[in-house]
Amino acid sequence: MPGTYTYPAYIERDCDGRYVVTFPDFGWGATDGATRQEALAEAADLLRELIAATMREGMDLPEASRTSKGRPLIVAPLPIALQAALYDA
Repeated sequence: MPGTYTYPAYIERDCDGRYVVTFPDFGWGATDGATRQEALAEAADLLRELIAATMREGMDLPEASRTSKGRPLIVAPLPIALQAALYDA
């Protein structure tokens, strides 16, 4: 979905039983939560930071890869999505 700043997330459980979320399209960064729901809520904050850091570094924002079954899509919070749209323009 070009221009929507919605990225597929990868969720796995770590050795302590926490849910760890990453965004393969960015290639760095992770967050976690005690529950899947908590981890997904934290994922929106991580996505905001990934987009902001990419823009600060003057790099191109990655195109979102296609999602597959079981990989949730995370929508960037509106303020950073608007900044990203201006940045891409």
